[in-house]
Amino acid sequence: MFPVNGGSVWTDDENYVGRTKAVYFQCPVSRRCLEIRAEKLASITLKIEGSKRGKKVLSVPNFRDRTMSNLLRNAEMDLGIGGDNWLWLNKEIAERPVMEALRPDFMYQEPAKGTISYDPSKRLNGTSNPELIFYTDPDEPASIIMVERRIGDTNRYEQIDADLLHMSIYNPLSSIEGSGAGDAIMADIAAYRAATKLMYARFTNGGRKSGWITIPEVDGYNELTDDDKAKLRDTLRMLREDDELKGLVAGSEFIENQMDFKELDVVSVVKALERRIAMAFAVQPVMLGFEGETTGMNMRTADRTFYTGWLKPRADFVLGHLQSFLRDSLNDPKLTIEIDETKLPYLQDDKLDMVDKMAGRGAITFNEYREAMGFAPAPWGDKPIPVAGAGEALTQSGDKEPQEQPDNQNPREVGHNADTSGRADQRG
Repeated sequence: MFPVNGGSVWTDDENYVGRTKAVYFQCPVSRRCLEIRAEKLASITLKIEGSKRGKKVLSVPNFRDRTMSNLLRNAEMDLGIGGDNWLWLNKEIAERPVMEALRPDFMYQEPAKGTISYDPSKRLNGTSNPELIFYTDPDEPASIIMVERRIGDTNRYEQIDADLLHMSIYNPLSSIEGSGAGDAIMADIAAYRAATKLMYARFTNGGRKSGWITIPEVDGYNELTDDDKAKLRDTLRMLREDDELKGLVAGSEFIENQMDFKELDVVSVVKALERRIAMAFAVQPVMLGFEGETTGMNMRTADRTFYTGWLKPRADFVLGHLQSFLRDSLNDPKLTIEIDETKLPYLQDDKLDMVDKMAGRGAITFNEYREAMGFAPAPWGDKPIPVAGAGEALTQSGDKEPQEQPDNQNPREVGHNADTSGRADQRG
């Protein structure tokens, strides 16, 4: 991330730690929203095609993450908080590259020099001593032409075979820094913390019947001179302002301590802030278990809405970056990374409903129906399903070949003396 003098409205290297603490450690709602987004992204099943090298990187990217799911989970945390995610690919072992994440606020871009540095010491103790230096191509800034790694604790560097990927959520005010959903809710988080702190103060003060000192009655107050009254007011003011004597703790004041939560409107304010924070993260309220939201139907609708409205676009964004990066870096033009939507239960339910309707109209074959249900094709399965409906199709989609009526089926002939009183169209 490129330093911005005086800080910025978005998350940069200077305010990254403070904003991360606020979003991830000081507000349970925003943290849960981040976790839901990360868990949903990590839960998708991937279809990967390409070389063995590419599949190895995507199956076990590094020692810490172990799986691609964990790498996606951690990447979404970075993107959700600050809008930037950095991954570097170590290709020293040609047949087994390793892909690891770099902390966003340790990254320093210097476009004039054509370098991007990973420099933890600069952020932690103010002394610049980069661990990694990535040199960009002047003619193609998105390409890395050389990487240097610091040798131990020395000031010497060695050249290694590596590459760098920067994923950034669009920021209209910066061309080199992203902006995450966390940037839009800092005020809401501050208000949420203030409201919950007020509730904490009330309980700490023992409700409305304790927590402050009692001033004794002043006999003959009306007979006091103006100077005496002024001295008394000054004395009371000092008592009120004295941290040791005023009695109220946790930042509570006397007036607010006289009001209950309903009068203060704290409960409704907290509920409103919870929904605002969830909305900013595109997380459905039902996923957070908000009051009056959690039902089976709501959960199913929320999963589908969340997938189509946020998860699929974000997955396409992340996987698209990874695919393009690894294709170039590993020289593997056939590498593809896609979502396996057949593993998403809520989408499968929708698909089966549609296939069932198509089967009822005779629009698909037995094998097409079997494939949708997860069965292997049958030798006889290329025949169209009779218009009898999906129910009949389902009973006939086992391993036994369905029984079909002759194509030239004729009406049954009856004699002149046949009893037709039981026909449906002649019943009274």
